[in-house]
Amino acid sequence: MTLQTDKKGKEKDWSTESSEAVQSRLKQLGPSFTFEELWELHKRSVGKSRPSGKGSMTLRKKGMILGYAVIVCAILLTGIGLYSPSIGAALQKVFFIDLFYKNVRGGIDSGLYQIEKQNLGTTTDVSVTDQDIRLTVAEVFYDGIQFVVNYQVDYPKKQKIKEEDAAVYYNYKFKDAHPTMIGTHAFTITGDHTFIGTTVFNTEPLPENARLHIEIRRIGTTDGNWDVTVPISLSKAKPLTKIVRPQTAGTYEHKKFIVNQITFTPVGTQLVIETDEELSFLLEDDLETRFDNAGGMGGKGEVRRNFGLPSEVNPKPPYVILVVGDATNEPLNTLRQREEYADYTGPGSLPVTLKGARGGTVTITDVQFLEDSTVVYYEASDAANQKPFLILEDSSGERFTSQKNDVRTSRDSFAYKVEYPKLPSSRFKFELVVNEYSQEPKEPVKIKIPIDWE
Repeated sequence: MTLQTDKKGKEKDWSTESSEAVQSRLKQLGPSFTFEELWELHKRSVGKSRPSGKGSMTLRKKGMILGYAVIVCAILLTGIGLYSPSIGAALQKVFFIDLFYKNVRGGIDSGLYQIEKQNLGTTTDVSVTDQDIRLTVAEVFYDGIQFVVNYQVDYPKKQKIKEEDAAVYYNYKFKDAHPTMIGTHAFTITGDHTFIGTTVFNTEPLPENARLHIEIRRIGTTDGNWDVTVPISLSKAKPLTKIVRPQTAGTYEHKKFIVNQITFTPVGTQLVIETDEELSFLLEDDLETRFDNAGGMGGKGEVRRNFGLPSEVNPKPPYVILVVGDATNEPLNTLRQREEYADYTGPGSLPVTLKGARGGTVTITDVQFLEDSTVVYYEASDAANQKPFLILEDSSGERFTSQKNDVRTSRDSFAYKVEYPKLPSSRFKFELVVNEYSQEPKEPVKIKIPIDWE
């Protein structure tokens, strides 16, 4: 793993620097590595979603599966940073969630942005210093589905920390509760003496006013005690949460299930299903917009599937559609992948239409080159092609996948925008990867579930 540091290698006095300047500096100090997951669980789902993120799998294999979640048992955190009173205030206002998404680079729904947009997090003053190393928990969030912890680690007395100094080993525990938790994390280098981190866990329901105990007995090569305990509360999220209890029974290929609950929180959606069967579950709104998958967990006859928020163009759909299929019915030996290509040489080369799945099409309508990203606009002919696996390839052969999930921009058509990293050139090639089957998977069962938002 390679960490990016200040190229000039010079120390500066940051104590009087403004928050804006600190933010600008942080923007330049983004790490040159992506988050490495300890291990991944992959399940096959009915329908295909655009793969993303980086791992040990080949690109084509990524196109065949959907990554569900990462169970974190013991986590190694890395980072090198600077120490300044002004930096903490700036980070609490802006940076944790934004930098989290930049590090995980796609494949995770963007609902966590709402924590900062709606001020849903609870600021804490919990800080522990041992062995001249300070750990500060800046903010916590809980919505009944997941919890988020943002924190910062400072080495104020060390001249400059080395990579081996920038590691934290920790465990999460709850007092009087032992929920199953599935999560991921990302950390961002912010200078010579400090790094920040965000950890996100999907979790089973917690007791009211639960207290989270974070056990930390080693940072880098230093043993010590940085244990902290912080409150977890629903007070901010609960007024903005909608719970529907359909109690709807259904079957798929003689496999039974009951839809017990759908929860819409300010940052995500959760589906609770009663079943012992190997089934896959997806959600769509009344406009056939597919909810972004956000992992899940299950056991003892209950399945919890997490999804992103409803789309921005349809935030309160009158009903959702549960899409149920057999998680084991995809005949992989009948799958092949077809690639479609088109060159982009400038605005005059658009629109361009690529042949999609099942006789459909994907038409690329616009490309915008922003300061730190490239945004592609496209329109799909139908729901089956609304979230294509679209790769950008520059003249050197380097390939870029999207760093955020596709966002629907119209209620009247399957028009979307999707963000990619900044490209080294304004000339590149579109590559559309399409899954095709010699034997099509069985059609899923679709169940309409009304939602009363009043």
